[in-house]
Amino acid sequence: MAISKEAYKALEAIVGKEYISSNPAVCEGYRAGPGGYESGLGYERVMTKIPGCVIMPRTTEEVQKIVKVCNRYKVPYVPYSTGWYGPRSHCHVDNELLVDLKRMDDFEIDDKHLYATVGPGVIYSQLQEEAMSRGMYIIVGGGGSQCSAIANMIGDGWSPLSYRIGLPHRRILGTELVLPDGELVLMGSLATEEDSFWGEGPGPDLRGLLRGFTGLRGCLGIVTKMAIKLLPFQPEKLVPTGISPFTALELPVKRVKWINFTMPSKDAMRQAMFEMAKAEIGGGVTKVPIFWRAIAKASCKEDFWDIWSQESEETISGFHLLRVLLIAFTCEEQMEYEEKILNEIITELGGEARRTRPSDESWFKNADSAGMWLMCGGYVSVDYVIETIEHAIPHGENYAALKKKGYTPPLMPDYGDPGWFQSFELGHQGYSEFLVYWDPDVNTDGVDHFYLETSKENIRKRFYTSLLGPHQPLYLTGPAYGPNYHIWLLKVKDEFDPQFLCHPPVPLAHDEFVEKAEWMRPMKDWESPKNLHS
Repeated sequence: MAISKEAYKALEAIVGKEYISSNPAVCEGYRAGPGGYESGLGYERVMTKIPGCVIMPRTTEEVQKIVKVCNRYKVPYVPYSTGWYGPRSHCHVDNELLVDLKRMDDFEIDDKHLYATVGPGVIYSQLQEEAMSRGMYIIVGGGGSQCSAIANMIGDGWSPLSYRIGLPHRRILGTELVLPDGELVLMGSLATEEDSFWGEGPGPDLRGLLRGFTGLRGCLGIVTKMAIKLLPFQPEKLVPTGISPFTALELPVKRVKWINFTMPSKDAMRQAMFEMAKAEIGGGVTKVPIFWRAIAKASCKEDFWDIWSQESEETISGFHLLRVLLIAFTCEEQMEYEEKILNEIITELGGEARRTRPSDESWFKNADSAGMWLMCGGYVSVDYVIETIEHAIPHGENYAALKKKGYTPPLMPDYGDPGWFQSFELGHQGYSEFLVYWDPDVNTDGVDHFYLETSKENIRKRFYTSLLGPHQPLYLTGPAYGPNYHIWLLKVKDEFDPQFLCHPPVPLAHDEFVEKAEWMRPMKDWESPKNLHS
């Protein structure tokens, strides 16, 4: 269903005929596609819609005009850059306008003050390459370097490199935000001058409109420009090697090195993270999910299953793999120093170094991110939590125990592996992520159930979760966190977007999914209003 002729004509006048279309074939191309993140889940089947129209603005002024037209004609719209977050970044209601921002690809680097100013059409591979050519670097998230840098900065935006670089909300500097009424807000130092070097700015820090630990999926406006803090890097090049799809970056091992360690226990891994943080060494440190070793060894999906099927809960129960990244930012002597300190820590805790390939496939430019997800066809991080290291370990163990209770299959057997945990911000914060894989060609209701049951589990066991807002039912989690987090979030939404036109029904999308999906309704044991927008 296309939008009204009057609205279409007004929008066409803004961008020109070439950059707007309601052609069904064009619009169908923007529907969440098969494979990858959340592929085949009930949320995708129930909530995602084909756009009624697609428009591609070039400037902030055009975005403002588009939003004002949407308000005038009551056209719901969703901001969209690369759409890599799966179904949650796509249209959720009928007759919706998809605002594709890929033409907004302006790019500028301030070499002296170490930051890049980018539009939403700039992807991480471009930003990382330009940064590294100038002796700087940025985090590329686990989703891959093909995603919009801005979208990732206001969404999730972390990786093992967050151990040294820090979390993304600290690296958002001057920002342009088009509010849901079309007005422009300049954040940080842009609020008082044409220099985006600073993120806080005078008065309230408005970055909370964009994200908390995770993001609100663009339901409070459209970011049209952002300055992103870059960090100094070492001078040696990371050289591409291999033939696609078997590619990697060859590391200059005197300046950049991954080292894997076998540790005697999870407690030893935890203590190693604390000791590294105290010594202020390392560029990253993470506990590696054991089945990632099988993925790394496999040449194809069938090969993965041949390798992984030989494992069992008994074979993996005593295997604890700690993966450490060292970066000699200043000189080669720094590598020697940090490796010496690291080896002393590991030896004291009973760990042993393993033979480690001098290459990187995941964290600097993400050569293998898509392949990493597709061993079963579908993948989602059912929860990711930023709290403390002490919190992260039992959180993953608890989810592993929950998964055994009737969720495998359809979930891939992981033999009790408690997921992935790591150290953030030099040990001041910990991170836990529980990965689930499945075959989208089979019934995925059990995956949907597990997703919801983990939300309830966090409340029962008093685990913190980062996924408050658009990822979980707001009326389930809201009363438990804050408390009454949902009331405040909806008050903010109603203040800035009273017509609920900007990416509806976020932040109530998961509430609506539970109401609409028949197989989810029996799991609902909480109260929410009949009209979820009330």
